[in-house]
Amino acid sequence: MCAIKLDMSKAYNRLEWLFLCRVMRKMGFDEDWVDQIFRCISTTQLSFIINGKQRGSLSPSRGLRQGDPISPYLFLICTDAFSGLLSKAQKGGPIHGVKVCKRAPQVSHLFFADDSVLFVRATTSECERVIDIIRRYEEASGQRINSEKSEVVFSRNEGADLRQNLLTLLQMKEVDYHAKYLGLPTILSRSKKAVFAGIKERVWKKLRGYKEKLLSSPGKEIILKAVAQAIPSYAMSIFKLPETLLDELHAILAKFWWGSSDQKRKIHWKKWEDLCRPKMMGGMGFRDL
Repeated sequence: MCAIKLDMSKAYNRLEWLFLCRVMRKMGFDEDWVDQIFRCISTTQLSFIINGKQRGSLSPSRGLRQGDPISPYLFLICTDAFSGLLSKAQKGGPIHGVKVCKRAPQVSHLFFADDSVLFVRATTSECERVIDIIRRYEEASGQRINSEKSEVVFSRNEGADLRQNLLTLLQMKEVDYHAKYLGLPTILSRSKKAVFAGIKERVWKKLRGYKEKLLSSPGKEIILKAVAQAIPSYAMSIFKLPETLLDELHAILAKFWWGSSDQKRKIHWKKWEDLCRPKMMGGMGFRDL
């Protein structure tokens, strides 16, 4: 088996509008609704600001605006066409997915917006079929696979000659394992603290950027609740972080709250556990990680 992680090159910017409309009609959307969506994405204009002044504008002919609330949903509609091609090939037999156990269903692909992972057998025929599907999707949607950033992981029982032939066919690089998917590690080592050390660094960098500014207590409270404590929430929804790492995160948050720095340590007048109590009970309502 092999797992292919695809990286789309400028995924949102290359999407063809006519392809989006065709997919929406195929999925059963009303024609008035399709026309309304088309007007929303095709009436945009891009302006150029040079030395602080606007210097002309242009109207794009394809692509979705990043940051627009509706753009991720429209992109997923187009990606569903790619998913349909893979599912059809899996049902027909050319592609075989992976199973987590004998009675489990086969999984040939995992999608999340423009993050894609394909699971196929490490054979020339299946890889050629995958390449054919990718080319068809690229021609229809305007998308392009970035081969330099795409990766392939082979199972341990695959021979070196077979791996090299498939890598030449796929034009991608081989890695021992996909380090991260959707920002989370795919494989955990014995030391969870080392795996999730990046969370601590991200929190520290965020707070260090605000330390140089003069902030009031309400300002610090908003930064801690809305920024610093939100960073580990995504990883904690999947993994259980080590208690030692959580204690270190609490220490960083407490130092920021009381105004401590690398050169000067200020007195912490209350324990962090007390600050995590609701305000009606004398605390600040901070989250106890």
